This record gives sequence, structure tokens and C-alpha cells, in this order.
Amino acid sequence: MSAGSVRRTWLHGGLTIGRIRHVRESACMHLVQTATTQIHTIHTSSSRAAAFKMPTTNELAKKLKALHVPSKPLILPNIWDTASLYTLLSLNSAEAQPVKAVATASFAIAAARNLKDEDLSLEQNLETVRLIAPICAQAEIPLTTDLQDGYGDQIASVVTAAVQAGASGANIEDSIPSAGFGNGISGSLYDKDEQVKRLKIALQAASDADCPDFVLNARCDVFKLDETPGLTNNIRMAEAIDRGKAYLQAGATTVFYWAGGVRGLRTAEVERLVKELDGRVAVLLWRSSVGHSTEELAKIGVARISIGPSLYLFAMDSVKTAALRILQGGSIMA
Repeated sequence: MSAGSVRRTWLHGGLTIGRIRHVRESACMHLVQTATTQIHTIHTSSSRAAAFKMPTTNELAKKLKALHVPSKPLILPNIWDTASLYTLLSLNSAEAQPVKAVATASFAIAAARNLKDEDLSLEQNLETVRLIAPICAQAEIPLTTDLQDGYGDQIASVVTAAVQAGASGANIEDSIPSAGFGNGISGSLYDKDEQVKRLKIALQAASDADCPDFVLNARCDVFKLDETPGLTNNIRMAEAIDRGKAYLQAGATTVFYWAGGVRGLRTAEVERLVKELDGRVAVLLWRSSVGHSTEELAKIGVARISIGPSLYLFAMDSVKTAALRILQGGSIMA
């Protein structure tokens, strides 16, 4: 090959200058096309994000309220952190949405901090709400929170803070945390008329915070009270019905009854409450082999079923069981 030919077709690693130029131009064109595609993808994603309008807290409250239908109850899984929330949300897909709303469980939030339920501070409770509420809103899933008794005289500011954090509803109980459950109706529960006033204050606070459709699940703890002289089942039931009707009249969406972890509510009790309150009854799914199933409770006619801290307890029990098996020489899988 002549020197001129070498200059015209300079070889470098087996490639001529013309071939190198062709490869370089092709690579540049590929980069341009890739960049154009990426920009289009980003633009499309941004357009979709711009098109998505985050639902307001009150819009989610309306959605939550509409899910309370007697005999077609809303089943509420209770969460305690973002991990438990994401786990539940993973059950939903374009084809099915079994998780229609979620609730917090103060017992589980406290236990995750190695605290007793009654020792969970307001700020610790609200901190969890602030973490999970935006995720719920993004998924267009209503969130209802466990606000215990409304933290006494702070009830208005507590509900305001919960709504501002993104909660569309709340449980507010009629038992006095500092009194315990061993002092009977007059010693362990707020006076009925006082509790009615407190519930109205809570609803007004929610409305003032731009959530007039706030879903109040008024918890009545009369069945949870310890056995004391004169406190018969008939007296408990009469008190439960009287308070339930008053709470509904005050604006509650449902009245939540439970009997603690010892026995749960009996079938006849749930049936009577459903009859007297026109189905606007919420109950706790009792963690027992003899407890009601969600299907059974739906047939009785309740409007709402809470799982309570059971998912947390199941999760921690699974961690403990698996860890012990592994530490004792076992494998990951049982």
C-alpha cells in the first residue's frame, strides 16, 4: 500500500478512517435517539404527574363514609408504620382492590416503640399519621386514625392536627385512660352527655380544618369494663344502646363496640346492637378461633370491621418464630 493510500485509508485497530467516522456518526445518532426517547418519557411522566390531582382530605373522607354500609361492611386493616402500609397496598392492583381504606392502631404504634398503649404520646401518634397519610393520599386510599380519647381537653386541637396531617376519620373512645376499666360506668367512662359534647367538638374542629365529612367512629367501651358488683350484662347492653344512639345523633358515622381480648362480643350482643342502631355498628375482629369471621359479621349486618392490633401481633410472632428456628440451627424456610 502506498503512502498516499495509507493516508487515505489509515488503519487503526483494523478500522479505516471512513469506518471509524461511520461508527462515530452511528453512535452519535443512537445517543440522540436515546436522549430524545428519555426526554419524551420524562415529559410524558411529568404530564401524567401534572394530570394527577391529589385528592383532598375531605374527598377521601366522603369516600370513606360511603364505604360504611350495613351488611356490606368496610373491613379495615390496621397499620402502624410505612412498611405495614406498603405491604397492604401491594395487595391492590388494576384488577382488584381488596384494601379500600386503612386505619392506624394506637396499640401497635405504641408497641413498636416498646410502649404501652396508654403511654403513647400525642406527638408520637401524630408522627405516624404524618408519615403514612401522604402515601395513602397518593394511592387514593382513605386513612382513619386511632386518636384514643382525643387526649382529654385537647380534643379540638388533636382532631385539627390529625386532619391537617391527612386523616379523613378517627376513632375517639369514651373511656378515660387514667381511670382504667375497673371503676364501672361512672368511674371509667366519660359521662354520656359530656362525651356527646366532646364528639361534637371533634366534628366541628374537623369541619373548621376543611374536612366537614370527617368520619367519626365513636368507640363505646362499656363491654370492656371489668366485672364489678351490679354491672350486669343487661345494664351494659342498655348503656351501650343509649350511648350509641346519642353518639350517632351527635354526628358519628358508626359506633364501635368491643369487649377486649378476653371474650369478644357475643353473637346475640352484635345482633341486638345492629338492630337498635340500624346497622351503624363497628366491631373488632376478635383474635380467637371461636371469634366471628368477617363473613359472619356481614350477615349479622354490621357496617365496619376493624382488625385492631392483630396484624402487628401476627407479624411480630412470625419474626420471633423464624428467628428462633434459624438461631437454633434451622433454615430460612420452615
